[in-house]
This record gives sequence, structure tokens and C-alpha cells, in this order.
Amino acid sequence: KRIILIYPLESLREDASNTLLKSLEEPNPDTIFILVSDRLDRVLPTIRSRCQLIALPKPSRELALNWLQSELKILLSDAVRAEELEATIDEHAGAPLSARDQIVARHLGDDKDGVGLAINSTRILVEALSNGPKIGYLECAEKVQKAPYSALLVCMQRWLFDLQLSYQLGEVRYYRRHAQRISQLASQLQLTKAQRLWSTLTLARRHENHPLSTRVQMESMLLQYQQLFGD
Repeated sequence: KRIILIYPLESLREDASNTLLKSLEEPNPDTIFILVSDRLDRVLPTIRSRCQLIALPKPSRELALNWLQSELKILLSDAVRAEELEATIDEHAGAPLSARDQIVARHLGDDKDGVGLAINSTRILVEALSNGPKIGYLECAEKVQKAPYSALLVCMQRWLFDLQLSYQLGEVRYYRRHAQRISQLASQLQLTKAQRLWSTLTLARRHENHPLSTRVQMESMLLQYQQLFGD
């Protein structure tokens, strides 16, 4: 048997998706396709209809933390504080594999591969977002332009979600280590503008693989973010 694994499935461009669809329509009996996606809504319905769907739910927070702790004991020589484990799990919406990759890259100081570059760039982005109306959006866009655009959009969405949640309920879901600063910024937030930026980010995620300049797109997003605060 020949096994073909594709992940992440939603990152396929239109031409590649059409080629895959043809293979699924006329499958080789000796070939098994394993298609993995984190965002099923972005997979062509015609591809979904030709597959057997198997949902893999996220583990509980306790299970994820226990697994993460045991993994890091193997991968790292130094112990990782419980506070860092919990904060990183939260920042990655409870996804233990992503949290593991970030912690390992952070401790090894590796920012040259794709994972490390994304992690380092999102750290820079969060630091910039924490400046609120004083954000240096041009400087930030220049620093993060080489990172995957999708990772930057996810980071902005989660930060904006926390701002709106703090504004409305006084809570923070993702960036709990920045809870105090988020609360301060939320007190200055213009909710209507924040909701418009949320819609813009959601639309941008649908076209995140479009070959446009990441720097130009981030400049636009961050400029809109700068205008969320005050009068």
C-alpha cells in the first residue's frame, strides 16, 4: 500500500486542490490518502465529500499540561516552570503540539526554521500590540514580514479577542501573562472599531495564502489596530 499524508490540507492552493480532487475521484486501489486539516471550513466541499471525516478533539487542559511536561523533560535539559507551560498552552488555544514547539524553540534559541521564525515573530508582534495606540506599526511590520502571514493573523485575532473579552467581561483567555496590560488597553478600546478590525482579520484569514506582501498587509492591519483606542 502507498500512503500519502497531506498536512495542513487547507494550505493547498487552488491548482493543487483541483489535482488532489482528480486523484480522489479516480483513486488508485493501492493508495490511501490521509488528509489532515485544522480548518475544515477552508477545505473544498468536493474534497470533503469524498473523504471519511474523523474528528480529533483537543485534549483537556490538564491532560495537555501533563503531556507537555513529560515531553519537555525528554527534549530539554532544563526544567520549564509551570507558569510558562500554562501560559503557552493558553496562547495556543490548548493545542499541546504547538505549545511544545514554541517552548522548545524559545529555550534552544532557534529562530531560523519556519517554526522558530513564526514563534519569534509572534513574540515581537505581541510586544508591539501591548503598546496599544503607541504601537510602531511600520517598525513592527518590517520586523515580522518574513514570518508566515497566517501565524501573524492568528496572533492578532487572539490578542483582539482578549481585548474585547476584557472590555466586556473583565477576563482574558489567551494571553493571560499580559492580562494586566490587556485590561489597561481594554479601558481605552472603541468596541465598534475593534469589531470592524475583527471582521477584517477574519476575511484576511480566508485569503492568507494569497501572494501579496506580508509587510504591506501587516502595516494596514496594525494601523487599524493603532486607531482602536481613545476618542
